[in-house]
Amino acid sequence: MFSMTGYGSGTFENEDWAVNIFVKSLNGKTLEVFIKSNYNLMSLEFLVRKLVKEFIRRGTVNLHIEVKRKGIIEPVSLDALFRNINFFKIIREKLNLNVGDDTILHLAAKFSEAPKEEIDPSLEEAVSCALTDALKELLNRRAEEGEHIRKYMEERLVSIEELLQKIIQSREEVYQRVKKRVLEKAKELGLSENNALVLNEIALILSKMDVEEEISRFKAHLTKSRELFRSQDEVGRKLEFLFQEMHREITTLSNKLPDLSHLAVEIKTEIDRLKQQVANVE
Repeated sequence: MFSMTGYGSGTFENEDWAVNIFVKSLNGKTLEVFIKSNYNLMSLEFLVRKLVKEFIRRGTVNLHIEVKRKGIIEPVSLDALFRNINFFKIIREKLNLNVGDDTILHLAAKFSEAPKEEIDPSLEEAVSCALTDALKELLNRRAEEGEHIRKYMEERLVSIEELLQKIIQSREEVYQRVKKRVLEKAKELGLSENNALVLNEIALILSKMDVEEEISRFKAHLTKSRELFRSQDEVGRKLEFLFQEMHREITTLSNKLPDLSHLAVEIKTEIDRLKQQVANVE
C-alpha cells in the first residue's frame, strides 16, 4: 500500500550539465504531472512524464527541475562564419557595393548559426538519472507513509469487528424482546401463544429483522479490505468502494435492528475514519 503524499530529490552531473530535481506528490483522483524549470525542457517533457508514470499511478505530482549548463554555447559555426564572410566580400567586389565590414559580419553571422539539436542526449541523460533518483526517494517515502496508514486502518477494522461481534451477540436478545412484546399483545387480545395468527406475526416480524445476509456481506468486505491492505497495486479506489459498501450494509442492518443502532453508529464513525484515510491511498 502506498500513500499519495511524499517528496524526493535527485541530482546528476555529466560533462555538459548539472541537474537538480525536487518532486512532491499530493492526493489526486488521477495522475497529474506539473513541471516547473528554469530551462526550456519542452523537448524532454514526454520523457519526464513517461518516467513519472513508471513510478506513480495516482496523485498530483509537482516537479521542480533546475538545469545548469557547464559548457559555453557557440552561437555560430566558426567555419560557416568564415566562409560566409568571404562569400559576401566577393559579392561586394563583384557588384561594387558600398557595404562596410560590419554589415558583412552581421549578414554572415545570420547565416552561420550553429545547428540546434532537438534533444541534447547529454541533457536527456542528466534529467533522466536525476529524476529516477528523485522518484525512487519519493516512492520510498510514499511506502513508509502507506505503512502508517495501513496500520491505522487495521486498528479501525479491529474496532469495527469488535462492534460487529457485539451486534451478533445482542441480536438474539433483540429477537426475544420483540417476540415477548408480540406475545404480550396477543395475550391482551385473548390469543394463545400457539395461535396461528400469533405465530405468523412473530415469523413475519423476525424475518424483517433478519440481518444474516448483511452480516455475511459485511464480513466479506472486511476480509477483502485486509487483502487489499497487503497489496502493492493501486488499491485506493477499491478500498473506497468497499468502505462505501460497508457503510451501506451497516445502514441496512441499523434500519432492521433499531435497538442496536447505537452500535451501528459507532461502526459508521469508524468507517468514516477509514474513508478519510483511504483518500490518501494510491
